[in-house]
Amino acid sequence: MTRRKSIFITGAASGIGRHTALLFASRGWFVGLADIDTEGLDRLEREIGADNCRTLWLDVTDAKRYRAVIEMFTSSTGGRLDVLFNNAGILRMGRNEDIPLMQQYLTLDINVKGVLNGIHCALPALRTTPDAHILTMCSTSAIYGMPELAVYSASKHAVHALTEALDLELERDGIIVSDIMAPYVNTPMVTAART
Repeated sequence: MTRRKSIFITGAASGIGRHTALLFASRGWFVGLADIDTEGLDRLEREIGADNCRTLWLDVTDAKRYRAVIEMFTSSTGGRLDVLFNNAGILRMGRNEDIPLMQQYLTLDINVKGVLNGIHCALPALRTTPDAHILTMCSTSAIYGMPELAVYSASKHAVHALTEALDLELERDGIIVSDIMAPYVNTPMVTAART
C-alpha cells in the first residue's frame, strides 16, 4: 500500500491517457491504469514500473465492474484518490446516416455513461481525499457541433454541461471538477476514427 498522491486514469493504454500516466508517474504519483486494452496496459506497466502503478481491466460502461475496480485501486492507496481522470472515449467520423446506430449508441455509452459511472463510483474516495479533482477529457466540439462528428459532439456537450454543474455542486465537498477542452489531437483514436 502506498501513501503517495494518486491518479486513476481511464483509457490509459494509449494516446492522452498513456502520456498522462507517464507524466504523473515521473512526478512520483501512484497511477491507476484502466483500459480494455490489456496489451497496452502491460506495456505501460513495464515502462512505469509495477511499484508505481496498478493496472486494471475496465469497460467504463459497466458500473458494477467500475465500482469494483475503484475499490481495488484505492485498496492500493490506503483509500486515497487525488485525481479521477475520465479519459476513455471513442469517436466515429462520417456522415451521421452512414454510421450504424449501434456505433452511435456505443459512442454515447462510453463518452457519457462512462464518465457518469466514473464520477459516481469514485466519489466516496474523492470525498475523503483533501483537494480531490475530477478531470474529464472533453473537446472543443462540445462548444460547436462538428460535421461528421455529430454524436461525438453531442457526447462532449453532455460531458461539458455535467462538468460545469458538478463543479458547483461538489464545491462544498472541496472537490474540483473540470474538463480539458482539447481541439484536434493526433492520437490513435482520431487516426482510426474514419468509418
